[in-house]
Amino acid sequence: MMHAKNLLLALLIVVPAATATPALAERRDLTATCYAEATTEAEKLACIGLTSTDCRKRKRNPQVTDLAMCMNKEISWWRAKLADAEEAMRIRAEERDKPYARQIAEGAAKMTDDLDLMMASWNKWEQMRCNFESMFYRSSPRRMLHAQECHLTETAKQAILLETSAAR
Repeated sequence: MMHAKNLLLALLIVVPAATATPALAERRDLTATCYAEATTEAEKLACIGLTSTDCRKRKRNPQVTDLAMCMNKEISWWRAKLADAEEAMRIRAEERDKPYARQIAEGAAKMTDDLDLMMASWNKWEQMRCNFESMFYRSSPRRMLHAQECHLTETAKQAILLETSAAR
């Protein structure tokens, strides 16, 4: 009997992993798949929210926290894209500053400094923008979801902006 129980437990662990399909894995990260296939800025913008929306649709009788966790997964993905895009833009800004070294030495603006100022301002703006958005739902438990949706969208748009700018 013990042998049969161990075999059943092993099958429960191994069979789902062996029968998992690429379509299932793809469904879990629709945003990444869409983004990898996107060739234009408009196509990249169309990818925003795909994974989060799919996750939320698959929940049965979800609590607000369940829905927020779906969004958090995608927000984390976009924040990683934003960090990569910011680094790529920093490298591009350094390259763009080189031909102007003499002017910069005389006090002209550096693109790298402008990038730092822009990102600091954007971080503050994004927080205020999303807090403002959620205030329309002040008395609702879904207020958190509206703020999360805002963070997801604004982070994604900023990542796309920086990535596109770095490629110029």
